[in-house]
Amino acid sequence: MFGLEFIMAGLMNTSTTPSKVDKVAYAPIACVPRIPPKVSVIPSKSQVKYDFSKSRSDLQNFDIDTISPYGPEHKSHVGGLMSGSIQIGRSIGYMHETYKQVGKGCVHLKEIDVKIHIEPTIYIASEYKKGSCLYNEILKHEKKHVREDQLIVNKYAMKIGQALAKVMDDNGPVFGPYKIEELPAIQKNMNETLGTVIDSFNTKMNDERRVRQQAIDSRSEYDQVSERCRGR
Repeated sequence: MFGLEFIMAGLMNTSTTPSKVDKVAYAPIACVPRIPPKVSVIPSKSQVKYDFSKSRSDLQNFDIDTISPYGPEHKSHVGGLMSGSIQIGRSIGYMHETYKQVGKGCVHLKEIDVKIHIEPTIYIASEYKKGSCLYNEILKHEKKHVREDQLIVNKYAMKIGQALAKVMDDNGPVFGPYKIEELPAIQKNMNETLGTVIDSFNTKMNDERRVRQQAIDSRSEYDQVSERCRGR
């Protein structure tokens, strides 16, 4: 498990043309910010789901991204696991301010909305009776995986927010003036620039996630679970 998916939400694109042309419409147009763009990067707080219906052999067939600490030469079984993807969704809203009399316009960035969502499911093999030592230890172990994902999501939500803020500081929230027919291409370029900033954290988050999740699935962790439940 521990797959990472990327979802791009549909773009919000509103275009507006002033009903009245300013008296200075034929003077050089200055594209100035109307209102500050709203930027939000929100990590979700989804509820953990539980599934106790799968047997050990069923869980053995799951696609597991971490590597067994005992190595391929040792036969082992899967008593439990945490499954869940991290999904990043985004929507970016713009406004076009156009002056048809002079054929020019501006592109305003209105909002950037990024959501990072996790949907964890904890599986415990049906062979382990609820309340037994192994059931409790496996449950505690899998909750560590869930907690690690929550920490990763919070960390990268902050990183993405800081990166987007820097883009705003460096480039500003409004572009132009350009020819009216050029505005869609300018908006597309803005969207690609912002998308690249968000996408750049995809691989980084995935790589760090694997490392931190693998650290939980350590031999010492597994050995401690076995030792605590020996003879119980």
